[in-house]
Amino acid sequence: MKNTITKLFMFVIAISSISFAGCVKDVDVFQPVAAPVVVNKMKMEVLWSKGVGSGIGKIDAQLSPVFDDNNVYAASRDGDVYAVNKETGSTVWDIDLDDEDENDDRRSARLSGGLAIDGENLFVTSENGYVYCISTIDGSLKWKYYLGIEINSPVGIGYDRVFVLSINGTLVALETETGKEIWKTGNDNLILSLRGDSTPLAIGRDIVLHGTVDGKINIVSQETGVLYNQLVLGVATGATKLDRLNDVISSPLLISNEIYSIAFKGNLQGLLLPKLDKLWDLNYSSYRDMAYDSTDVAITDKNSHIYTIMRMDGSQRWVNTALTYRSVTSPAFLDKYVIVGDYEGYLYFLDNATGEFCGMFELDSSGLYVNIAVDNDVAYILSRDGNLYAVKVATEE
Repeated sequence: MKNTITKLFMFVIAISSISFAGCVKDVDVFQPVAAPVVVNKMKMEVLWSKGVGSGIGKIDAQLSPVFDDNNVYAASRDGDVYAVNKETGSTVWDIDLDDEDENDDRRSARLSGGLAIDGENLFVTSENGYVYCISTIDGSLKWKYYLGIEINSPVGIGYDRVFVLSINGTLVALETETGKEIWKTGNDNLILSLRGDSTPLAIGRDIVLHGTVDGKINIVSQETGVLYNQLVLGVATGATKLDRLNDVISSPLLISNEIYSIAFKGNLQGLLLPKLDKLWDLNYSSYRDMAYDSTDVAITDKNSHIYTIMRMDGSQRWVNTALTYRSVTSPAFLDKYVIVGDYEGYLYFLDNATGEFCGMFELDSSGLYVNIAVDNDVAYILSRDGNLYAVKVATEE
């Protein structure tokens, strides 16, 4: 708890310092730019919308929706978890984890770490230190595990186990079906960090990767939890601890035999399995998750600039800087566009070949923050107030 409070306190100081720095010159250089004026060259269709609880409010919880063949699953911070039919938007089942005994003396279930799905198992984590496993069939709670430390990332999915990363760097392996603890690693409790963690990435049956608060990727044995190796994503410099923040919060991205990782003040690296040979190493930084299509990787950097990088050689295809400091979401590929949302609730469609705006639509005035989930030609988007939308690019008539 002490570590969590320290992180939150220091993060507030960092934001305050940024605002103060801007006021010195009577110009807040970190002020979000005004929303751009976009002439829509395409149309967006909202297939349905559905309330799935009270949302995340002003907390930066990563409760991104996930989906399977039939349903899309979404959660709110106060404990509501919903299964929603992908075709109709109707509720299949819902469960309120705030009703669990361990949350009676807490403000709420404080779900924070997002959803992960593995067949008939749906996982969600909480700031209260719990991992919950819910049946995707009927919404019943199958098991829960208490780590005792705040968890802000979704679990990583392995063949027969799930991997949980706490806010202080503790990594735990649990049996998928029972929640029984298999092993637990140490932590980096004394290192100042941003609020958030990367999702552990299981590769095959051998290793699991996760980001650290000091700009590295840990490569850990799935069987024993032993640290095999570390990849350095850049060394942050500066006079203060705040200047040297270099968390790897963005989750490692696996595409076939390629791995991509990025740090808050480090580099974007492309690696090649099985030996993790370096494809390229570029000077980009981010705390958002990345997206990909058949040729490119898309990133949103810490300034809310959107880039696409060609996977083949690491060259930049395009950059769009028109949304500076608008708290832009992680990017997603939909149809022939890269899409992002912002803090005012606008959804933007950027041409995936040029980065030019093709469309801008006000989806939800409460704002968009969490990752956008895309299934074929449909994007599932959760607003801060807990409204879940299914949208697609409208067919030209």
